[in-house]
Amino acid sequence: MAAEDIIVKAINVLSESMRECMRKYKEETPDSKELFNLTITQLHYLHAIREIGNPTITELAETFGVQKSTVTVAINKLLQRQFIEKNSSESDLRVVHVSLSVKGNRLIQIEDMGYYRFASHIMEALDETEGERFAGLLSKITNHTTTRG
Repeated sequence: MAAEDIIVKAINVLSESMRECMRKYKEETPDSKELFNLTITQLHYLHAIREIGNPTITELAETFGVQKSTVTVAINKLLQRQFIEKNSSESDLRVVHVSLSVKGNRLIQIEDMGYYRFASHIMEALDETEGERFAGLLSKITNHTTTRG
């Protein structure tokens, strides 16, 4: 079997395993039911808001490569569900920044803990040296894929 075939098969198995692990974690965790009711796009927005830190609508539009009107619709839905907050810029009242609300932060923390549970599940299959090597290889791969144009 070619290396690419093995990688594709592993990605499929890991993806399915991660979804199942996350599903179980969400079912066991109080306040996680909201995660089941978010779209992937909404989760991407919440993660981007956390990563960028109080972005503007324009910054989010640039991040996702979409129109500002598209971002505004998504942001308004998240605002309506109280996952985010809007704040006017102190230097320019025409500029609006968005940030995660307490509820939004809690939701992202729940999701993160699910990912850590899955990572622990993976690490159980490896000894310490293999785990360090695996983490190093994943870091190399993610650096390569995120810097590719």
